[in-house]
Amino acid sequence: MIEFFTTYAEYWADWAPRLRAAAVVTATLSVAGFLLAALLGALLTTALRMGDAWLKSVAHAYVQFIRAVPLLALLLAIYFVLPEAGFVLSGFWAGVLGLGLQGSAYIAEILRGGLGSVHKGQREAGLSVGMTPWQIFRHITAPQAMRVMLPPLLNGYVSLLKDSSLCALIATDELMLTARAISSESFLPMHIFLLVGIFYFAIAFPLSMLSRWLEQRLMRGRCVMGST
Repeated sequence: MIEFFTTYAEYWADWAPRLRAAAVVTATLSVAGFLLAALLGALLTTALRMGDAWLKSVAHAYVQFIRAVPLLALLLAIYFVLPEAGFVLSGFWAGVLGLGLQGSAYIAEILRGGLGSVHKGQREAGLSVGMTPWQIFRHITAPQAMRVMLPPLLNGYVSLLKDSSLCALIATDELMLTARAISSESFLPMHIFLLVGIFYFAIAFPLSMLSRWLEQRLMRGRCVMGST
């Protein structure tokens, strides 16, 4: 057991810079993918809630289709099929696009559910006192909907962060691809993948706990508001 851990001290000077650089790529990839997913999800939610019948049907079909397609299949299609149509993307940007498209369907459902949790009578009350639709959304709908949406959005980012490891299969220089390269050079796969697993855990676990804490705290706030 002691020998197992002393191996890290022996190779750390070589491994650390490469893993740090890969961790930056993973963080950038996941954040960029989540921002794209949030943008597309907001547009989908707008179409589902406010669009005409045709637009709603298109948005609904997109959400159902994307949720049914495995992320790996989507990434491979973007990376290998799009160049046939003249659109060539690097592994990083193909990963961002794939994560964003996949995540947008789930975020759209989160946003739609959060906004739908606010009773429509509150909107009618706002209109009756002369508020504009934007004022109603900003001061009434959005603050209440965020109580419902924030915890699952955090969970959505955690899931997207873990899914970003699949981008190693399209030559994105993130943590998993770097770990595979180091393990093939050093013939120490258990050491490397254990280290990478600890990295993912160190990020995902605190965010999951934060999501749970927020959910409990915000639900407590809703109960207090409902009882008054």
